[in-house]
Amino acid sequence: MATKEEIIGGLEMTISQAKRTTSLFAEGEYDWKRAGGWTPKEMYAHLAAVAGVIPQLGQGLAAAPEGTDIAQGMDINAMNAQAVGGMASMNFEQTMQAFETNYRKLIDYVKELPAETLDQKRRFFSESIPVSDIL
Repeated sequence: MATKEEIIGGLEMTISQAKRTTSLFAEGEYDWKRAGGWTPKEMYAHLAAVAGVIPQLGQGLAAAPEGTDIAQGMDINAMNAQAVGGMASMNFEQTMQAFETNYRKLIDYVKELPAETLDQKRRFFSESIPVSDIL
């Protein structure tokens, strides 16, 4: 289980590594499909969307009783397609700005989260995991 400081450090490192990696892209490389079928722009849109959703769902996540399946009834694939599709009209710079903005909001959310919540377990698609691992 990760500590609050480790989670924040990991999120901050994700931002800095994204900036470093994307600064090395050739012109238009962010639109090149990779072996997994996604472009870098789509991947960063996905990461931005996920980072944006967690603080919005955060109160429910924190207040849910231990063992609650937080993904119950969710169609994750449909949610992902909608979130990534919602950023499709953005250019790469706008996508990366949304990525950083949403990660900063997630960092702020983690900073405010009571430390004892991180130790609690929730179910995510039937697997019991600590809240810290969901973040």
